[in-house]
Amino acid sequence: MTSMAAGSATVADLQMQEPSALRSFWASVSAVIVKELRWRMRGRRAFVIVTIYVALLALLVFLLQRTVEDSMSFGFDGDRPPPGVVSGAASAALGQSIFGLILGLQMLLTLLLAPALTSGGISMEREKQTLELLIATPVSSLGLVVGKLIASLAYVVLLILASIPLMSIVFAFGGIAPDDVLRAYVMLFAVAFGTGAIGVFMSGLLKRTQIATALSYVIVFFLAVVTLIVHTWMLASSTRFERGELVQRRPPEAILWLNPVVAGIDLACTAIPDSYTATCAYIATIGGWQLDPANPPRDAYWPRSAAAFVALGLGLTLATTQLIAPSRRMSRQRTLEPPEVPEDVPAGDDLPLSEVVPRGQVVLRGEVGAGDRDLP
Repeated sequence: MTSMAAGSATVADLQMQEPSALRSFWASVSAVIVKELRWRMRGRRAFVIVTIYVALLALLVFLLQRTVEDSMSFGFDGDRPPPGVVSGAASAALGQSIFGLILGLQMLLTLLLAPALTSGGISMEREKQTLELLIATPVSSLGLVVGKLIASLAYVVLLILASIPLMSIVFAFGGIAPDDVLRAYVMLFAVAFGTGAIGVFMSGLLKRTQIATALSYVIVFFLAVVTLIVHTWMLASSTRFERGELVQRRPPEAILWLNPVVAGIDLACTAIPDSYTATCAYIATIGGWQLDPANPPRDAYWPRSAAAFVALGLGLTLATTQLIAPSRRMSRQRTLEPPEVPEDVPAGDDLPLSEVVPRGQVVLRGEVGAGDRDLP
């Protein structure tokens, strides 16, 4: 028989502290990320693909270097130029060409891979009939969606980061500043986040992975191509003669905020002002500025595009949270309310365990002999 003193506890000992919302969210995200990365990165396939991608990218950079050097080499007294000898201007042009090549390929890679890798995050759980099990766990809905998104984009981020050593070659040739490279990678990460969120949203909206992937590509194609065509048509049709003068009414610039192609053109204008006739002229037309070749526009468009992609990603992430579990809160917390203390219990710090019935637990109390006993 246990005594009353041995079976007593304080109220503070029986109260469970409520976890903070941030701690609960981070625990949910980290659990999902660890699970997904163990499945995605297991084996050699992921790292073999990264190696092959970097090797192909290096081969393209080498071929571009040879092509530019052959076309811009100079000689002395009309003789054939020595191999590998280029002027300073040719060296800067080579660095700018490598920058444009890597930026274009990375943007194309992001637009192709981000929707494909994220569009099966939720729908595959439905197909395997494991989504209900995940919802029933202490993992919050927001933590589940964010964890799926981060784990799916981890491979895209890995491929983007793998190109940094090749991108650093441009500093050896010149023509590109470090802040230009930083702008390019910020824009790439913003595009990856926005397009990845599109895939996750379609995955939460639809039940089949194939349909979610197809519609994700349709949306990305609409943002990258259709909006550019529509804006160009509106720009061309808005130019007319009024009272003998050429009047142009610019279409809304917001149509192109989610267009990664235009953002890449603005990055090229910012990093390579010499190409203002091809890139800066178009950006000036969009913004309605008077193009000055001596002072081309810098950072005129891409910051708005990056902010738009980030806002799109955040909005679709929250929307996906409500799609998969509309009745749950975004941050689920398991709490234990303080035990109810009967009014007839004497005042004091110690309360008998048999008198305290915490929520979610059942304590059977019975008289056995002179006191209470623990039931097996």
